[in-house]
Amino acid sequence: MINANIPAYSDKGPSDMKSAVHQIFITNDSNIPYVLRVDWSGDLGAGFALVLTNGCGAWIGEVSEEEVTKCASDTGMSRERYVEELHQALIRDNKERGLEKKYSFQLSSDQLTYQKMSDNVLVTLGSVELQAAPDPLELNREMIGQSLKHSLDLEATNSKLLEENCKLKHEHNQILKELNIHVKNKNALEKQMYSRFVMILNDKKAKIRELQDAVREQQQTSDQPKAKVRRQRAASDDNDDDDDDDNSSLDTTHFQDPTIVITGRNLECHGIPVDQSFSSAASLQTDLQS
Repeated sequence: MINANIPAYSDKGPSDMKSAVHQIFITNDSNIPYVLRVDWSGDLGAGFALVLTNGCGAWIGEVSEEEVTKCASDTGMSRERYVEELHQALIRDNKERGLEKKYSFQLSSDQLTYQKMSDNVLVTLGSVELQAAPDPLELNREMIGQSLKHSLDLEATNSKLLEENCKLKHEHNQILKELNIHVKNKNALEKQMYSRFVMILNDKKAKIRELQDAVREQQQTSDQPKAKVRRQRAASDDNDDDDDDDNSSLDTTHFQDPTIVITGRNLECHGIPVDQSFSSAASLQTDLQS
Protein backbone atom coordinates (compact mmCIF):
# COMPACT_ATOMS: atom_id res chain seq x y z
CA MET A 1 0.00 0.00 0.00
CA ILE A 2 0.99 3.62 -0.47
CA ASN A 3 0.55 6.60 1.75
CA ALA A 4 -1.43 9.72 1.01
CA ASN A 5 1.64 11.81 0.24
CA ILE A 6 1.67 10.96 -3.49
CA PRO A 7 3.87 13.19 -5.75
CA ALA A 8 2.07 15.90 -7.64
CA TYR A 9 1.51 15.77 -11.39
CA SER A 10 4.74 16.26 -13.29
CA ASP A 11 6.31 14.79 -16.43
CA LYS A 12 9.72 16.11 -15.39
CA GLY A 13 11.50 16.04 -12.07
CA PRO A 14 14.36 14.52 -10.20
CA SER A 15 12.23 11.60 -9.04
CA ASP A 16 11.31 10.78 -12.68
CA MET A 17 7.73 10.25 -11.54
CA LYS A 18 4.81 10.72 -13.92
CA SER A 19 1.19 11.28 -13.02
CA ALA A 20 -2.09 11.45 -14.89
CA VAL A 21 -5.47 12.60 -13.62
CA HIS A 22 -8.80 12.14 -15.38
CA GLN A 23 -12.44 11.52 -14.60
CA ILE A 24 -13.89 8.03 -14.75
CA PHE A 25 -17.35 6.55 -14.34
CA ILE A 26 -18.04 3.58 -12.12
CA THR A 27 -20.58 1.26 -13.74
CA ASN A 28 -22.13 0.23 -10.41
CA ASP A 29 -22.18 3.84 -9.15
CA SER A 30 -22.76 5.89 -12.31
CA ASN A 31 -24.53 8.76 -10.52
CA ILE A 32 -21.33 9.99 -8.84
CA PRO A 33 -18.31 11.08 -10.89
CA TYR A 34 -14.94 9.84 -9.71
CA VAL A 35 -11.47 11.19 -10.34
CA LEU A 36 -8.61 8.76 -10.81
CA ARG A 37 -4.95 9.64 -10.45
CA VAL A 38 -2.21 7.25 -11.57
CA ASP A 39 1.45 7.67 -10.59
CA TRP A 40 4.21 5.61 -12.17
CA SER A 41 7.89 5.62 -12.96
CA GLY A 42 9.20 4.39 -16.31
CA ASP A 43 6.18 2.48 -17.55
CA LEU A 44 3.19 0.83 -15.95
CA GLY A 45 4.85 -2.54 -16.25
CA ALA A 46 7.19 -1.57 -13.39
CA GLY A 47 4.19 -0.99 -11.10
CA PHE A 48 2.01 2.02 -10.34
CA ALA A 49 -0.03 3.70 -7.59
CA LEU A 50 -3.68 4.80 -7.69
CA VAL A 51 -5.65 7.52 -5.95
CA LEU A 52 -9.44 7.46 -6.31
CA THR A 53 -11.76 10.15 -4.98
CA ASN A 54 -15.37 11.23 -5.38
CA GLY A 55 -14.94 14.58 -3.62
CA CYS A 56 -15.99 13.23 -0.25
CA GLY A 57 -13.86 10.18 0.31
CA ALA A 58 -10.48 9.15 -1.06
CA TRP A 59 -8.84 5.76 -1.49
CA ILE A 60 -5.32 4.73 -2.37
CA GLY A 61 -3.82 1.53 -3.76
CA GLU A 62 -0.71 0.12 -5.35
CA VAL A 63 0.09 -2.54 -7.99
CA SER A 64 3.53 -4.13 -8.06
CA GLU A 65 5.54 -5.31 -11.06
CA GLU A 66 4.90 -8.93 -10.10
CA GLU A 67 1.16 -8.34 -10.09
CA VAL A 68 1.35 -6.75 -13.54
CA THR A 69 3.23 -9.79 -14.86
CA LYS A 70 0.71 -12.16 -13.28
CA CYS A 71 -2.27 -10.26 -14.75
CA ALA A 72 -0.66 -10.31 -18.19
CA SER A 73 -0.25 -14.07 -17.92
CA ASP A 74 -3.85 -14.53 -16.72
CA THR A 75 -5.25 -12.57 -19.67
CA GLY A 76 -3.06 -14.44 -22.17
CA MET A 77 -1.37 -11.27 -23.42
CA SER A 78 2.26 -10.43 -23.84
CA ARG A 79 3.68 -8.00 -21.29
CA GLU A 80 3.99 -5.22 -23.88
CA ARG A 81 0.41 -5.67 -25.06
CA TYR A 82 -0.90 -5.78 -21.52
CA VAL A 83 0.99 -2.59 -20.55
CA GLU A 84 -0.52 -0.85 -23.58
CA GLU A 85 -3.99 -1.93 -22.48
CA LEU A 86 -3.29 -0.50 -19.01
CA HIS A 87 -2.34 2.81 -20.61
CA GLN A 88 -5.59 2.81 -22.54
CA ALA A 89 -7.66 2.05 -19.47
CA LEU A 90 -5.94 4.00 -16.67
CA ILE A 91 -3.97 6.88 -18.16
CA ARG A 92 -5.50 8.09 -21.38
CA ASP A 93 -8.64 10.15 -21.21
CA ASN A 94 -11.30 7.71 -22.33
CA LYS A 95 -13.77 10.48 -23.07
CA GLU A 96 -11.39 12.34 -25.37
CA ARG A 97 -10.16 9.15 -27.02
CA GLY A 98 -13.66 7.82 -27.58
CA LEU A 99 -12.87 4.78 -25.43
CA GLU A 100 -15.37 5.32 -22.64
CA LYS A 101 -17.48 2.45 -23.97
CA LYS A 102 -14.50 0.17 -24.42
CA TYR A 103 -13.06 0.38 -20.89
CA SER A 104 -15.09 0.37 -17.69
CA PHE A 105 -14.55 0.33 -13.90
CA GLN A 106 -16.29 -1.40 -11.02
CA LEU A 107 -15.89 -0.41 -7.38
CA SER A 108 -16.43 -2.52 -4.35
CA SER A 109 -15.77 -1.64 -0.72
CA ASP A 110 -12.07 -2.32 -0.94
CA GLN A 111 -11.25 -3.01 -4.62
CA LEU A 112 -11.24 -1.20 -7.98
CA THR A 113 -11.54 -3.46 -11.04
CA TYR A 114 -10.75 -2.25 -14.59
CA GLN A 115 -12.24 -4.11 -17.54
CA LYS A 116 -12.26 -4.06 -21.33
CA MET A 117 -15.09 -4.85 -23.74
CA SER A 118 -13.69 -7.08 -26.52
CA ASP A 119 -16.01 -8.61 -29.15
CA ASN A 120 -18.99 -8.11 -26.86
CA VAL A 121 -17.16 -9.99 -24.12
CA LEU A 122 -16.17 -8.22 -20.91
CA VAL A 123 -12.54 -9.04 -20.07
CA THR A 124 -11.08 -8.18 -16.67
CA LEU A 125 -7.66 -6.55 -17.07
CA GLY A 126 -6.89 -6.39 -13.38
CA SER A 127 -7.78 -4.96 -10.03
CA VAL A 128 -6.19 -3.05 -7.18
CA GLU A 129 -6.79 -3.29 -3.48
CA LEU A 130 -7.97 0.07 -2.07
CA GLN A 131 -7.39 1.57 1.35
CA ALA A 132 -9.05 4.62 2.75
CA ALA A 133 -6.75 7.63 2.75
CA PRO A 134 -5.83 8.84 6.26
CA ASP A 135 -6.39 12.49 5.26
CA PRO A 136 -8.88 12.60 2.38
CA LEU A 137 -9.35 16.38 2.65
CA GLU A 138 -5.67 17.06 2.11
CA LEU A 139 -5.54 14.50 -0.67
CA ASN A 140 -8.53 16.08 -2.43
CA ARG A 141 -6.98 19.53 -2.07
CA GLU A 142 -3.74 18.22 -3.55
CA MET A 143 -5.54 16.60 -6.47
CA ILE A 144 -7.53 19.79 -7.12
CA GLY A 145 -4.33 21.83 -7.17
CA GLN A 146 -2.73 19.26 -9.40
CA SER A 147 -5.71 19.36 -11.77
CA LEU A 148 -5.65 23.17 -11.85
CA LYS A 149 -1.93 23.16 -12.59
CA HIS A 150 -2.45 20.63 -15.34
CA SER A 151 -5.26 22.75 -16.73
CA LEU A 152 -3.01 25.84 -16.71
CA ASP A 153 -0.29 23.87 -18.46
CA LEU A 154 -2.78 22.76 -21.09
CA GLU A 155 -3.99 26.34 -21.56
CA ALA A 156 -0.42 27.56 -21.98
CA THR A 157 0.25 24.81 -24.47
CA ASN A 158 -2.96 25.62 -26.27
CA SER A 159 -2.03 29.32 -26.37
CA LYS A 160 1.35 28.49 -27.87
CA LEU A 161 -0.31 26.25 -30.42
CA LEU A 162 -2.77 29.01 -31.32
CA GLU A 163 0.07 31.47 -31.81
CA GLU A 164 1.93 28.96 -33.91
CA ASN A 165 -1.24 28.30 -35.87
CA CYS A 166 -1.76 32.03 -36.54
CA LYS A 167 1.86 32.33 -37.62
CA LEU A 168 1.50 29.38 -39.95
CA LYS A 169 -1.73 30.80 -41.39
CA HIS A 170 -0.02 34.13 -42.03
CA GLU A 171 2.91 32.38 -43.72
CA HIS A 172 0.45 30.28 -45.68
CA ASN A 173 -1.38 33.38 -46.93
CA GLN A 174 1.92 35.02 -47.88
CA ILE A 175 2.97 31.91 -49.76
CA LEU A 176 -0.38 31.84 -51.57
CA LYS A 177 0.02 35.48 -52.63
CA GLU A 178 3.54 34.86 -53.87
CA LEU A 179 2.37 31.73 -55.62
CA ASN A 180 -0.40 33.65 -57.41
CA ILE A 181 2.14 36.27 -58.52
CA HIS A 182 4.44 33.54 -59.82
CA VAL A 183 1.55 31.90 -61.64
CA LYS A 184 0.61 35.18 -63.34
CA ASN A 185 4.22 35.81 -64.30
CA LYS A 186 4.51 32.29 -65.63
CA ASN A 187 1.37 32.67 -67.75
CA ALA A 188 2.56 36.01 -69.13
CA LEU A 189 5.98 34.56 -69.92
CA GLU A 190 4.42 31.53 -71.60
CA LYS A 191 2.22 33.81 -73.72
CA GLN A 192 5.20 35.95 -74.71
CA MET A 193 7.33 32.93 -75.54
CA TYR A 194 4.50 31.41 -77.55
CA SER A 195 4.12 34.61 -79.58
CA ARG A 196 7.85 34.63 -80.29
CA PHE A 197 7.75 30.97 -81.20
CA VAL A 198 4.89 31.53 -83.68
CA MET A 199 6.73 34.46 -85.27
CA ILE A 200 9.95 32.46 -85.61
CA LEU A 201 8.02 29.48 -86.94
CA ASN A 202 6.32 31.61 -89.60
CA ASP A 203 9.70 33.07 -90.62
CA LYS A 204 11.13 29.58 -90.93
CA LYS A 205 8.18 28.46 -93.04
CA ALA A 206 8.60 31.45 -95.37
CA LYS A 207 12.33 30.71 -95.65
CA ILE A 208 11.58 27.08 -96.48
CA ARG A 209 9.13 28.12 -99.19
CA GLU A 210 11.72 30.47 -100.69
CA LEU A 211 14.30 27.70 -100.73
CA GLN A 212 11.82 25.29 -102.32
CA ASP A 213 11.01 27.83 -105.05
CA ALA A 214 14.73 28.37 -105.68
CA VAL A 215 15.30 24.63 -105.92
CA ARG A 216 12.44 24.24 -108.43
CA GLU A 217 13.77 27.10 -110.56
CA GLN A 218 17.25 25.56 -110.48
CA GLN A 219 15.84 22.21 -111.54
CA GLN A 220 13.90 23.79 -114.40
CA THR A 221 17.02 25.66 -115.58
CA SER A 222 19.12 22.49 -115.49
CA ASP A 223 16.39 20.45 -117.24
CA GLN A 224 16.15 22.77 -120.34
CA PRO A 225 19.55 21.76 -121.92
CA LYS A 226 18.78 18.14 -121.21
CA ALA A 227 15.41 18.44 -122.95
CA LYS A 228 17.07 20.13 -125.96
CA VAL A 229 19.62 17.34 -126.22
CA ARG A 230 16.86 14.74 -126.00
CA ARG A 231 14.93 16.46 -128.82
CA GLN A 232 18.06 16.59 -130.98
CA ARG A 233 18.75 12.93 -130.33
CA ALA A 234 15.16 12.07 -131.17
CA ALA A 235 15.36 14.03 -134.45
CA SER A 236 18.67 12.33 -135.32
CA ASP A 237 17.17 8.91 -134.63
CA ASP A 238 14.23 9.74 -136.94
CA ASN A 239 16.62 10.70 -139.81
CA ASP A 240 18.57 7.46 -139.37
CA ASP A 241 15.37 5.48 -139.56
CA ASP A 242 14.42 7.23 -142.88
CA ASP A 243 17.83 6.40 -144.39
CA ASP A 244 17.51 2.77 -143.37
CA ASP A 245 14.07 2.60 -145.00
CA ASP A 246 15.47 4.00 -148.28
CA ASN A 247 18.39 1.53 -148.33
CA SER A 248 16.13 -1.39 -147.66
CA SER A 249 13.82 -0.39 -150.52
CA LEU A 250 16.82 0.03 -152.86
CA ASP A 251 18.21 -3.36 -152.06
CA THR A 252 14.85 -4.97 -152.63
CA THR A 253 14.39 -3.52 -156.15
CA HIS A 254 17.96 -4.40 -157.06
CA PHE A 255 17.36 -8.10 -156.51
CA GLN A 256 13.98 -8.35 -158.30
CA ASP A 257 15.35 -9.84 -161.66
CA PRO A 258 13.82 -13.17 -162.88
CA THR A 259 15.46 -16.24 -161.45
CA ILE A 260 16.98 -18.72 -163.87
CA VAL A 261 16.75 -22.39 -163.01
CA ILE A 262 20.23 -23.68 -163.28
CA THR A 263 19.98 -27.04 -165.06
CA GLY A 264 22.04 -28.51 -167.80
CA ARG A 265 19.29 -28.07 -170.39
CA ASN A 266 18.54 -24.47 -169.62
CA LEU A 267 22.20 -23.44 -169.63
CA GLU A 268 22.80 -24.99 -173.09
CA CYS A 269 19.67 -23.37 -174.49
CA HIS A 270 20.91 -20.02 -173.44
CA GLY A 271 24.31 -20.66 -175.01
CA ILE A 272 26.13 -21.19 -171.72
CA PRO A 273 28.65 -24.00 -171.97
CA VAL A 274 28.34 -26.56 -169.30
CA ASP A 275 31.10 -28.78 -168.10
CA GLN A 276 30.55 -32.35 -169.24
CA SER A 277 31.29 -33.63 -165.81
CA PHE A 278 27.79 -32.58 -164.89
CA SER A 279 26.24 -34.59 -167.77
CA SER A 280 25.76 -37.66 -165.71
CA ALA A 281 24.07 -35.63 -163.01
CA ALA A 282 21.85 -33.97 -165.60
CA SER A 283 20.90 -37.30 -167.08
CA LEU A 284 20.21 -38.59 -163.60
CA GLN A 285 17.94 -35.61 -163.00
CA THR A 286 16.14 -36.30 -166.28
CA ASP A 287 15.62 -39.90 -165.35
CA LEU A 288 14.22 -38.90 -162.00
CA GLN A 289 11.82 -36.43 -163.57
CA SER A 290 10.60 -39.04 -166.05
